[in-house]
Amino acid sequence: MGDCELCGKMSVNTVKARYHKSIIESCNICIQKMNLVPQRVNTRSTARSLSVKSNKLHSRKKNLSNSKTLIDNFSRIITKKRGEKDLSKLELAKIAGVRLIDIQNIESGKILEDKVVQKIEKALVVDLFTEDSPLDNRRLKKSEHSGMTLGDFLDNGG
Repeated sequence: MGDCELCGKMSVNTVKARYHKSIIESCNICIQKMNLVPQRVNTRSTARSLSVKSNKLHSRKKNLSNSKTLIDNFSRIITKKRGEKDLSKLELAKIAGVRLIDIQNIESGKILEDKVVQKIEKALVVDLFTEDSPLDNRRLKKSEHSGMTLGDFLDNGG
């Protein structure tokens, strides 16, 4: 039992969930409404998990340092660059070596596999990925009154 950091409900069942780049405690209603991803619970035996954990942590750090994220306005940038180069969607698909449906989907805002996006990025000579920043794991101090919610934090100028 805990307090939901999104809606502020107190003494409810909460689950750790990823919200943007932070891990928060949230009630199941908020998780469903906001389509959040609950954190997995490791159920492996401890003897086996110790050896596996050390390998996973090492590889996870390695991937985090080299990971990149697709920028927010990628579809508009692709459409704009394609227009500047006076290319049709079919022509861009041929140049990039991808399917026409991939170009249509990415210009409508759907996120495709990184390999496809990288081919389009290379064909248009544009940067569509940005460096990832580490997760924000700040904790709020609980007061005697009701807990601070994410809304309260944002209202106070975050």
